Amino acid sequence: MKPLVSIILPVYNVEKYIGKSINSVLNQAFTDFELIVIDDGSPDGSINIARQINDPRITIFQKENGGLSDARNYGLERAQGKYVYFMDSDDWIEPALLQTCVEELENEKADVLVFGYILDNESADGKLISSQNIIPDTELLRKGDNNILSTHLIGILGYAWNKMYKRTFLVNNDIYFEKGTSLIEDILFNVQIFENVERLHFLSEPLYHYINRPVATLIKQFYFNSFELKLRKCLVVKSFLDGWNVQNKKELLGFCIVQGIRYCIHNMYSFKNDLCYQDRLTYIQRMLNDSFSMHFVSYYKPEGLKDLIYKFIIVGRCYRLLALLASRIK
Repeated sequence: MKPLVSIILPVYNVEKYIGKSINSVLNQAFTDFELIVIDDGSPDGSINIARQINDPRITIFQKENGGLSDARNYGLERAQGKYVYFMDSDDWIEPALLQTCVEELENEKADVLVFGYILDNESADGKLISSQNIIPDTELLRKGDNNILSTHLIGILGYAWNKMYKRTFLVNNDIYFEKGTSLIEDILFNVQIFENVERLHFLSEPLYHYINRPVATLIKQFYFNSFELKLRKCLVVKSFLDGWNVQNKKELLGFCIVQGIRYCIHNMYSFKNDLCYQDRLTYIQRMLNDSFSMHFVSYYKPEGLKDLIYKFIIVGRCYRLLALLASRIK
């Protein structure tokens, strides 16, 4: 008999965290699921830890390293459940996640469900420093309803791990993750979904623990093409906002652009790379000279003094000042 939910868990260099991740799945109140663990060519002992956990609902696959998107697609192709949930193997989930999501999806006959999450900030030795609930500020969006979205909601819409999807909806619409793309793979995946649904349902419950750690990970590393990726993200977000008739889309795109520039500069100065001072200056200058970005930055609404100063520097194209500030605040 096929399970109702397929949980897809790609594994790569997470031997410190995978035990807690898998156990949080096995501790679910809802038990009709399969856990598909995909060893994406991990060089550490992650998969050995997974093998030590004895539960018939766990199936382990091994494949050559192809990246997160490739591993998720690999799992989706082998999933049997009515619903699919993509989970990261260095995070963990609340015991009520599956039960709550399945009930809502069944009641609403929805193809996708978005829920809140908990941002846990940890120290280098794994101690919890602080937690923050990140929850949607709406219950339902309908395409074409003259929607007004918050910048807060735009962020929540981007991730894959705070959503549950109907599997046949993904397969029938040929929706998969883009192989070889990093950093923005989740939003590229989700925008395909948003283009094919007429409504989005949200739950206010925070059900997923996203762990923020001060260590290098697959996400926390230097990306030479980070601006190009962030710019592409803004373009697909624009497509979504246009299609859903979002009235405040210019403000939202301004927010996405500014956040993207801030990320790129932080990424360049916080993680090891071979760029010299002039290389970094040229990169910042190129970002501030991008016509698409600068058009929407003018619509950005700062939420505080720091945001206001940042907007002033970007609009004024003060790239040397931005480089100076970035080098001082790592």
